Amino acid sequence: MRFSAQRIACLVGFVFVALAVQSGVCQETATEKKPDVAESKAAQEKPLTVLVAEDSIKFTATGNWKSVPPRSRMLDAELKIPKVKGDEADGRLTIMGAGGSIEANIVRWQGQFTQPDGGDTADKTKQKTMEIDGQKVNLVDITGTFMDAVGGPFSGKPKVERKNYRMLAAIIQTEANGNYFVKLYGPKPTIDKNEKYFKKMLESLKVSD
Repeated sequence: MRFSAQRIACLVGFVFVALAVQSGVCQETATEKKPDVAESKAAQEKPLTVLVAEDSIKFTATGNWKSVPPRSRMLDAELKIPKVKGDEADGRLTIMGAGGSIEANIVRWQGQFTQPDGGDTADKTKQKTMEIDGQKVNLVDITGTFMDAVGGPFSGKPKVERKNYRMLAAIIQTEANGNYFVKLYGPKPTIDKNEKYFKKMLESLKVSD
C-alpha cells in the first residue's frame, strides 16, 4: 500500500501531537502538589482553649483534638480524640467537677476495668502526684478491658466490653472550685499516641480566683 507525501505528513503530525499530550500529562502528574508536612504538623499543634468552672479553670489542648457537645449534662466539657489507623473508635476526653474522696474516685475508675489475665486492676494501676500552677494533681493510668456504660452510668443499658483500652486521668484539687476530673480514654493505640498531648494539656493548667 502506498501513501502520498501529504498523508504521511498528516500521520507524522498526529503521532507528534499524541506524544506531546502524553508528555504533558506525565509532567502534570509529576508536579502535582504534595501535602506540606509542616502545614500538617501545624494543624496538629493548633491550640484549643478549654474553659470550665465559670472560666476560672483554663486548659490549652493540641494534637488536633476537637471540642464536641458533652454527652452528659454532668460534664463541663468534652473533646474528641481522632483515632489512629486500625482502631475502631475515637478517644474521648471529659472534664467535670465532682465530689467524693480522691481514693473513692480512683477505686471507681478501677472498677470500670477488668484484666485479661484475671488479675486485680488495682495492682496494675499506675499513680503519681504532682503540682501544676499551685494545684495538687493526682494522675492515674489504667489499661485493660473497659466496661463501657453506653448512654451513661444511669441509662440502664448493659455495659459493653472494650478490649485493650487505656485511661489517663487527673484529679485536680482546687480551693475555689473543689475537685475537677480530667479523663482521657479509648483504644490503647490511640491513647498511647495522644499521651504527650494529654500531658501538655495538664501542664497548661491555669487557675484563677
